[in-house]
Amino acid sequence: MTVASLALPVVAAAMFLGTGWLAAGLVLSAWLKLAAVRPVLARHAPLVSALPWLAAAAVALAAVVPGDPHMGSMFACHCLESMPAWVHLCPVHPEEAAMLVLPALIVLVALLPGRLRALMDLASEPVGHGGGDQPRVVSLGTPMALLHGWLRPTLVVDQDLWAALSEAERAAVLAHERGHLRRRDPLVRMVLRGALMLAPRSLARQVVRGWLDHAELAADAEAARRLADPTLVAQTLLRCARLGARPPGLALAWTGGRLERRVRALVQGQPSATPAHPDVGWRELGVLTGLASLALAATPWVHHQVEHLLNLAL
Repeated sequence: MTVASLALPVVAAAMFLGTGWLAAGLVLSAWLKLAAVRPVLARHAPLVSALPWLAAAAVALAAVVPGDPHMGSMFACHCLESMPAWVHLCPVHPEEAAMLVLPALIVLVALLPGRLRALMDLASEPVGHGGGDQPRVVSLGTPMALLHGWLRPTLVVDQDLWAALSEAERAAVLAHERGHLRRRDPLVRMVLRGALMLAPRSLARQVVRGWLDHAELAADAEAARRLADPTLVAQTLLRCARLGARPPGLALAWTGGRLERRVRALVQGQPSATPAHPDVGWRELGVLTGLASLALAATPWVHHQVEHLLNLAL
């Protein structure tokens, strides 16, 4: 492999990160505004957060796969023969990407460190011990209860908080956490954070926080359904808040989300008769698979338009 042939992978990587970052900024900003108007849409945050990956993969793939819709073939190249001055990206002529290496390196230097930090944050997330909803009562130094671990979660409760709660209040906490476990929220949260790796950090935190608000409401509704007593769940939330319970960052914690909104939803709503379901399931995977198939089928057309944009820019 020559030095010139390395230009194409560098350019493709830059196009992947650049397209993903821009798409995330546009899509997620619009999504947050929509979810603010219609909070019920927050459950689709993982699906929406995956869309920039599809856009990034489609553009990067189209940039390097030779194809022309006018030729009716995905693996055909005629640009250098018919248009010698045409800036061209394809593995048949990888050296043609050499003029784009410098801007590609600038994009990579600007965007790659942030994506690597996000990856390291994900890698540091604990897997968990598999305790499920059986509380592990320990001294946390602050009165809180949270699910620890994303694959095999364990309910961890501060011993002082647990001692301060009555049996009925403990049942409310456990019912709420069982709602999270039924919905697979620890795993969905991890999937969401992974999908948001391409996004600007501040925007990613807003999306995670918005989804957590929705997840806490859904777990409250499941607790109210299990106990048939939404008032008990609301009273336990308020009691824990008075005891000083605070969620640690963007974790799935008992007093997470917007407390006032949660209490109002419990007091004003009616317990659902339908069990909670995960926010990521076969339907969401089917939608993503369908979109990915369309993007792959459109590769020759996207390839042609990417080259047009490059030649206009240069």
